[in-house]
Amino acid sequence: MPLRADPDHDGMSLLCAPDGEVLARLRLRDDDGEQVAAGVTPVGRSLVPVVAQARLDLAGLRLDTPDDDLVAVLLADGLVLERASTTLRHDLVGLPEPAALPAGWSWLHAGWDEDLARALEAAYAPGHPDGRWTPADTEAVREMVEQGRPVPALVPASARVVGPDGRSAGHVLTAGPVPWTEDECGWVLNLAVAPWSQGRGLGRALLDRALHGTLQAGLPTLDLSVVDGGPARRMYDAVKSADVVYRARSHRVICAGWVRR
Repeated sequence: MPLRADPDHDGMSLLCAPDGEVLARLRLRDDDGEQVAAGVTPVGRSLVPVVAQARLDLAGLRLDTPDDDLVAVLLADGLVLERASTTLRHDLVGLPEPAALPAGWSWLHAGWDEDLARALEAAYAPGHPDGRWTPADTEAVREMVEQGRPVPALVPASARVVGPDGRSAGHVLTAGPVPWTEDECGWVLNLAVAPWSQGRGLGRALLDRALHGTLQAGLPTLDLSVVDGGPARRMYDAVKSADVVYRARSHRVICAGWVRR
């Protein structure tokens, strides 16, 4: 049975059994020309029919799900795990004071220049858990900061960090609210520092900029997705306040390898 629109959730679709029973909810989206079945969430307790119907109605799509049990059944059915990440949420209460930039370093508004391009290409070198920086990544950032597409940058929570030589060495790019979640939240899309500028606390300062800027924009929480086992996770976990700062909201696994039938 073809996917049908979810009458109760705008922009969502329903995966249904041949008899019309709703098996799962999901959101179809385009990711750089690749179709993704995002946020696949089973409705019932039996996962076998979800996988069987997904084989038919989601054939050829990339699949993204926050449900660990569904992941286990999908992998047992022969899918390939491509990426596992955790979505972290910061409830913007009890924020620590922002970390100061080192002497000689300064802030610049969110934007794009050749120095930032070189910084990000170096930060996302071969072997990085998020993959290499690509021309598509560059185009996505430029469209966001220059044209506000698909969503505009959240200005108070986005910035470049500039060294004593006047060159961009890293940035944080935040949006919010964002269309891929129903929550009223800011979302860190990218945070990176060039390898030659690391070790100065710039990553922490950029994260603080996103936290305080999101609060300034009137949003109650800040979310981000981080690859499990990646070095960035250690930095996020190290940001502490009187309460638990981050809590893992969902475990997102992307599977590929669908076979069209």
